[in-house]
Amino acid sequence: MAFDRNPRFGKDQSFAEGARRVMDLLWENTDGDLTAFPQSYLENLRYEFSDGQVSMLELMDRVDLGESATYEDYCEVREALMQVDPSQWPHPESVVEVPAGHLLYEVEPDYDFSEFNFAEEVVEEEVAVEETGVDPLSDKMELFFKKVISSVYMDGVTEVTDLQGNPPNASNNYLMAPDGKSFSGIFYDSPPNETAKKFPFKISEGASGKWQIKY
Repeated sequence: MAFDRNPRFGKDQSFAEGARRVMDLLWENTDGDLTAFPQSYLENLRYEFSDGQVSMLELMDRVDLGESATYEDYCEVREALMQVDPSQWPHPESVVEVPAGHLLYEVEPDYDFSEFNFAEEVVEEEVAVEETGVDPLSDKMELFFKKVISSVYMDGVTEVTDLQGNPPNASNNYLMAPDGKSFSGIFYDSPPNETAKKFPFKISEGASGKWQIKY
């Protein structure tokens, strides 16, 4: 994984990886019924990160994803609850319901997507990968995502990956959804000598024709 090379993740990253496995297991065993997630499992996912943020995954059984929610939606909410500011959740035991929309933010980036002809680039670089085994578009796409996300997230973007921690590449279609209408993954903000912050994101075209970033 791309972030394994960064020693700062350490214990915090080990917790996050284990928590994702548990949460995926619960999703599969309950057929996506969050209300059926056993509290005994969720309570074991309480954790305080080295930067003072905490896991609120124990509230997952109280999240209202909506009837049309997909596994991708679930993953976004899971990442949003994975590491939060404890001051925003002073009394988690009293929480009755968590609207999924309250965990994510939508903003319109000040960036012209037409500057990057994605479809032509992918076709050209897929041919190059097949011929050389090298994926030059991977770094180019990560830089592109960093620029786009940085137009709305001003604290700094140091890394962009898919939900499994892999950089944009041919195997994950450079973070593009199968329908070709959106991109999603995780971006990281890694200040010096601090635990990296991470945010799930989705870039999609809205009804007005303008692109939006949800993170």
